[in-house]
Amino acid sequence: MKRKPITPMKYPTSHDAAYRRILLTMNKQYKMILKKNMSPYVEAMAEEATAVHLVTGEIKQDAVRQDEGWRTTLGRIMNRIQKDMTEPTNKAIKEMIRLGPRINEHNKAEWQKLIRSQYGVNPTKEDPEKYMSLMKNWSRNNSLLIKDIPFKTSHQIAELTREALVKGTNQKDVTDQIYDIMSDRTDVSDSRAKLIARDQVSKLNGNLTRERQTDLGVSGYIWRTVGDERVRDTHEDNDGELFSWDSPPATGHPGEDIQCRCWAEPVLPEFAAFEASLLEDA
Repeated sequence: MKRKPITPMKYPTSHDAAYRRILLTMNKQYKMILKKNMSPYVEAMAEEATAVHLVTGEIKQDAVRQDEGWRTTLGRIMNRIQKDMTEPTNKAIKEMIRLGPRINEHNKAEWQKLIRSQYGVNPTKEDPEKYMSLMKNWSRNNSLLIKDIPFKTSHQIAELTREALVKGTNQKDVTDQIYDIMSDRTDVSDSRAKLIARDQVSKLNGNLTRERQTDLGVSGYIWRTVGDERVRDTHEDNDGELFSWDSPPATGHPGEDIQCRCWAEPVLPEFAAFEASLLEDA
């Protein structure tokens, strides 16, 4: 029985977009909480930190720098932000966890479609526990990534704000600099959220594909890129090459590299071997 050319399994684009929305919504909450907690104190901290400077920028001889005041204020601000972010962060984690099974169902449907196109029947029965374990590990790792987004953003804002307050000599300049820091770091946080969404959905989808192929007895695959200008040179080099699931290339398997959009085209067994696998599971 001659099989048809294999049509690529579709990437779970809608779930990628859903994850991105979850993280960007959390970041929007962070920006509101940051503004509420920090903006009322920026000018006062800048005034306090720069009050000891002469016009020349030198420290007044009889001045005692009031570091303890603004440092304490900044520490309290960051503690309040962390506390206020608990609920939005937990909500994002709950919504992320619900995505795992949806990505799995998408991958399963695409795999079944591929197998039906090649053999005319559905794949052999799979063990749901295997896929549950994959999704649990994914959810655990992604929970840590989600918690790290506001934590890292706050840490960067606090460090850069301290530096501006220590080095600044003009209240207005320092105030403007702190507001720029708040804007720039939250923009970086949005970019990181988008990267995490694409990267983590791609990784889970790739791992699910690997599990389903090896469950069917597929030991190797042909690397396929999406064929556009965004494909990395190393992945372009892999395109069309045969690899074993037991021996990944230097790039890792499709989906494992950061934001990898490539996919593994299975080297499927002949129909007789596939039919035998159906009888074994009967």
